[in-house]
Amino acid sequence: MPICVCHHIPAPLKITGRLNDPQWKKAETVELTDPVTGTPHPDRVSAQLLYSDTHLYIGFTCVDSYVWATLTQHDAAVWSEECVEVFLCPSGKVRQYYEINLNPLNTVFDTFILNGRPENGGNWAVTSFVEAYTCKGLETAVFVDGELGTPGAKGWTAEYAIPFTSLIGADTLTPRPGDQWRMNLCRIDHPKDSQVRHYSWATIGKVDFHLPWHFGTLAFE
Repeated sequence: MPICVCHHIPAPLKITGRLNDPQWKKAETVELTDPVTGTPHPDRVSAQLLYSDTHLYIGFTCVDSYVWATLTQHDAAVWSEECVEVFLCPSGKVRQYYEINLNPLNTVFDTFILNGRPENGGNWAVTSFVEAYTCKGLETAVFVDGELGTPGAKGWTAEYAIPFTSLIGADTLTPRPGDQWRMNLCRIDHPKDSQVRHYSWATIGKVDFHLPWHFGTLAFE
């Protein structure tokens, strides 16, 4: 089970989509790899995390020669195209977690999930309050290094500023040094219309991001 150490920052982080706030230098970098084997894909994907007294900050850097997306409506099925995905479980009870996805058009899908699947497989049985949950106060931004929808790009970056008041579940709304959450970070890439490439921080053993007992640990310092 991987562990990501999340460092505290004293001031709000400026969200531009470019990960160019100097405070990002304090963040550790984690790599996203093949969810089945844990081996790297040809195109590198990395993520960084920081936190302040009020927000959790997440930044993704995705190498990609063809960045595209079409969905612009909030809570659209962004996972059917290209996106990055965040799974957060503040309570430690992994069957209860938040999912917040972002595509290269800065379109957000956010939900709270109650996962009733058996650990040994079986039928899909996830109850999701898609309409009931919105991550209030969420700030996101995306930067595409190249032209969206045109081959020849270098990649794209994405930033999240997630208010702790919208991530209820832990004993305290603001994490304290030593607190731990469960978490996974993922990416879905469509290099061509007929191909899909999946990335995951935690090695899952299969292409299925809703196996939360495989989530890693987010450790606040």
